[in-house]
Amino acid sequence: MTKNKKAEKLLSIWWFFVLAIIAGGIVIGVLIYSSSDVDINEAEARVLSERISNCLVDNGHLKLGVFESDFDIFDFCNLNQEVFEENTNFYFNISVYDSKSLIFNLFKGSSSFEKDCRIGMTKDVEAEYFPGCSEKQEGVLFNGEIVRINVLTASNQNGRKISV
Repeated sequence: MTKNKKAEKLLSIWWFFVLAIIAGGIVIGVLIYSSSDVDINEAEARVLSERISNCLVDNGHLKLGVFESDFDIFDFCNLNQEVFEENTNFYFNISVYDSKSLIFNLFKGSSSFEKDCRIGMTKDVEAEYFPGCSEKQEGVLFNGEIVRINVLTASNQNGRKISV
């Protein structure tokens, strides 16, 4: 009977040691998670740029409804208009050029983001509160002519440290 008590004591010591290791791992994991910065601005801007570009272009051809007078980008591309109202965290600018000049331009959202994006793209500027930007350019066919479509998007969702 004394052997079992020694075994129980030895087992309970190891049991508490294992619990301490598990608890320490959980604490370290929570500290690492809560101290990390969350910044997905550039990824959001890339997704938005791809979504708008894929909506306007079909198999290398610019869709016909784009140049109509009643063109509504939000219905056409199934975008939420409220997200792009003034003083928001999102911006897009769609420009279409023929061989000579600009033939179509549409922008929505916080227009100051475009200037911030141009500064960040031309110079190697690291700014804490600049939006993440994405610019996609491609040549597409429209009425038998090659036109260039340029989609600039920006997102300025404020990622910050997670407080526990």
